[in-house]
Amino acid sequence: MVVYKDLDEIISDFKSKKTFYLAHPTTARKEIREWELAIEEKYDITLLNPFFDNYRKDSTELKEGNIYTQNMDYKSIVEEDLNAIDRCDGILAVLTENSMGTAMEIFYNSVHLSKPTYMIIEDSKLLHHPWIKYLSSYPPFKSREEFTKEILENCIKE
Repeated sequence: MVVYKDLDEIISDFKSKKTFYLAHPTTARKEIREWELAIEEKYDITLLNPFFDNYRKDSTELKEGNIYTQNMDYKSIVEEDLNAIDRCDGILAVLTENSMGTAMEIFYNSVHLSKPTYMIIEDSKLLHHPWIKYLSSYPPFKSREEFTKEILENCIKE
């Protein structure tokens, strides 16, 4: 049985200057980055972006638009992501499409670490998936706009 946090608990998570790992598909990295930078500045929150925050050896390649290749060091990519998730207070996952990496990050954070897992499910085919409902700490949001309105606007800097 899923026990969701209530809205006040989620708002409290984001108000208390915690750091959330920003899980999202590689293909959406540029649009997610633009959104991330805007909300970090406006709402004084910290999101750790695996494609842009330079803790991974492949960050530069991915910033330039490359995708994963056969020759990439898969072991260090996964281990560096897991270490980053370990150091964060939870995950904010944005699923613009089905993504193996994002799904694994969500699972690791929710099941292995038992940390808060918030999801924005922009791919309507995934919205009612049982794993999404099972792993999320709060009913999934349908868009970044909905998440911003319901959560972040309650955390505006004074």
